[in-house]
Amino acid sequence: MDIRKFCYLYLSKMSHPDINFADKLGEVLELDSSAYHLTASGIVINGGSILLIYHRYIKEWMQPGGHIDINEKPHVAAQREVLEETGWGSTLVGSETPIDIDIHLIPANPIKSEPAHWHIDCAYLLSPTSYSQQPDMEKSMWFSFDDVENKRVKRVLNGLNSQRF
Repeated sequence: MDIRKFCYLYLSKMSHPDINFADKLGEVLELDSSAYHLTASGIVINGGSILLIYHRYIKEWMQPGGHIDINEKPHVAAQREVLEETGWGSTLVGSETPIDIDIHLIPANPIKSEPAHWHIDCAYLLSPTSYSQQPDMEKSMWFSFDDVENKRVKRVLNGLNSQRF
């Protein structure tokens, strides 16, 4: 997958493109490819609640997500990660274009022997369908929109609220 083309397609579909995002994307993509990873996450909404995980390394409540496997579509990766991390199966709401792309630095993780690196994360709107226990799930919980503290998740919810809710 051509990350640059994928992200610029996302930018072209935004009603008010974020120049800071475009600049940051350009800077990160100039780095060696081992310094960034394309990831996908799920914004799983059920009524007025959103499903979040407590990230065991970052120590923060956030949307479930992770790395995209080779030849895997990003929205499929988001659904897989949601299932693996929370036990919730889901369906994609809307198109295969992410509802948000965020670029953020992941700190070094000595437990996994990983150096600091960038994530270019594509978030997809998902609807929960079924629940099944999974091995090695993260701590997860449904939060009312008003109780969300994560800045990115709040931004995404605010964007959705202006469009849909």
